Amino acid sequence: MFKIFLTLSVIIILACAFSAKGSELTFGFSNPSFSGNGQSSHYLTIENIEKTRRDAVEAKKVSTAKALKDELNATAFAKFKANLEARFYTALAKQITDNVFGSDGNQQDSGTFTGTNGETVVWTTPAGTGNVVVTVTESDGTVTTYTMPKEDNS
Repeated sequence: MFKIFLTLSVIIILACAFSAKGSELTFGFSNPSFSGNGQSSHYLTIENIEKTRRDAVEAKKVSTAKALKDELNATAFAKFKANLEARFYTALAKQITDNVFGSDGNQQDSGTFTGTNGETVVWTTPAGTGNVVVTVTESDGTVTTYTMPKEDNS
């Protein structure tokens, strides 16, 4: 028992001989908005999260609008209208082709067609070129010109 008491006494004396060391307690904010440490990267992260959310909301609006448009175009009447319009344009293209390349009695060197939405198709066969020039002017002012050989020059 004496050995235990002696051992405990030595441990306590040694523990008291060494002074306890500690540092001053300081307070610091852990949030970069308050402390300033890493503040710019913190703000960048917040901005990226907000932008990602805004982009997701905008993408959802666009996809919803596209889905609605697709649904409206999928109706039987919309399909009928698109099919009928395609057939009219096919017939128009055939008439222009017949007028340009038709036999001498039916052949025309120029002509014009104006659509219901304001688009204009003009075709001419400039003398001496051997070409046919078709100019399509859309209702928004966009002009597309096609030049094709009328005669085989080989």
